[in-house]
Amino acid sequence: MNKRLTLITFLCLWLSMASAVNLDSLWGVWNDKSQPDTNRLKAMHKIAIGIIYSQPDSAFYFAQLQHDLAKSVKNKKWISNALNTQGASFYLRGNYTKSIDYYTSSLKIREELGDKKSISASLNNIGNIYKNQGDYAKAIDYFARNLKIYEEIGEKQGVAASLNNIGIIYKNQGDYAKAIDYYTKSLQIREETGDKKGIANILNNIGIIYSDQGDLAKAIDYQARSLKICEAIGDKRGISASLNNIGLIYKNQGDLAKAIDYQARSLKIEEELGNKRGIGKSLSNIGIIYKLQGDYAKAIDYFARSLKIQEELGNKNGIANSLNSIGNIYFNQVDFAKALEKCTNALSIAQEIGAVEQIKYASYNLWETYKKLGKHHQALEMHELYIQMRDSILSIENKEAIIQQEFKYKYEKEQALADAKHQEQMALSAEREKRQQLIAYSAGGGLVMVLLFAFFILNRLQVTRRQKKVIEEQKQKVEEQKQVVEEQKQKVEEQKKDIT
Repeated sequence: MNKRLTLITFLCLWLSMASAVNLDSLWGVWNDKSQPDTNRLKAMHKIAIGIIYSQPDSAFYFAQLQHDLAKSVKNKKWISNALNTQGASFYLRGNYTKSIDYYTSSLKIREELGDKKSISASLNNIGNIYKNQGDYAKAIDYFARNLKIYEEIGEKQGVAASLNNIGIIYKNQGDYAKAIDYYTKSLQIREETGDKKGIANILNNIGIIYSDQGDLAKAIDYQARSLKICEAIGDKRGISASLNNIGLIYKNQGDLAKAIDYQARSLKIEEELGNKRGIGKSLSNIGIIYKLQGDYAKAIDYFARSLKIQEELGNKNGIANSLNSIGNIYFNQVDFAKALEKCTNALSIAQEIGAVEQIKYASYNLWETYKKLGKHHQALEMHELYIQMRDSILSIENKEAIIQQEFKYKYEKEQALADAKHQEQMALSAEREKRQQLIAYSAGGGLVMVLLFAFFILNRLQVTRRQKKVIEEQKQKVEEQKQVVEEQKQKVEEQKKDIT
């Protein structure tokens, strides 16, 4: 255990030192005026981006240095990059108004340059702000333009992100059929590209839909899978989102002790990250738990803190949610005048942005409030609106669409695996056939060689036999000639005897 702690400490120290060395190196490039302007601009860009999440205000300052140099050398590309970084700095600090100004200025330059990838990134950034503010019409317009460009240039990660963002908007508008369709398409791309962070995000979003539909078992399964991936890759924002959503599921199951534990853990991470939007969401969810426990004083304190943050961010959906929650507390405290005021404001904002969930919440609160006040006509109107919103969210079409998409996705995934297996088997079969052909060719070649060798041997035998026959014949002739000579010699000998 001590060895592991020592190793972890050493690694942390080493990473810290490596980071410091890298920062010093970048500063060295920036301060060296003999370096090409592009090198200096790249170095300052890396410095700003490297600290933007931990120190967004300092990142803005460094981006300004980058902007000033880029402007002095008339480098439009790096001017737009600096403006984009400054927009991100304001976004992370929750100042959406200034953020959108900087993002828009950056987008204008990028459009002049015709840099499609950068244009798409700017459209995505602006779309995210409108989404967070609850201006869904504008958000979906920017995301649709963003998606079109990413598809044109074949940027798969960008396509997946755009599909996910469009899915979130449809989810917030209560169109779960379209939401799950976009989520599924995004998930397929992220699995193809091995984007673990993206996969976790989509699993989280699908889990939210199942939770809204009341299928808590599936909801917690998706959230748990998302959390596991986020923990494995060290994605703090993803961990917080999953903890938050699991907390909501336990709340819906009535396990308030577990619910508040998960929400508190989520809030702690968001505070460490300085993520105002996440802090606002966690505060609101903790307020709901205190309300369910009957601790209205604590509940309204958390809701009020959440409302303040949502107003700072300009998050209309969040504002409507906080107003609804506060209005509901006043109703429970029998302060119907304040309940009516808060929930009427919430309904107005929710209808403005088309937030179905918040319209449902507000109309329910107003229905109950008008009943208590004896205003039956208004109560009936709100009851009808509540039923309409509730049914649109829990509609059979929505549920069937989700089931169809899930089975379609599973079928396509299984089909892809089956196709891959089939291709593998075909490849193995082809390889086996190739080997068999090679063996056959080798065997055939060997047989030919044997036959040729046999023919050669047979031929040599025949030649040898012919030669042997010739030799035998020659030998016979020699023997015959020898006999003739012997006979002649004998005759001569006999003649000699007669003479003597």
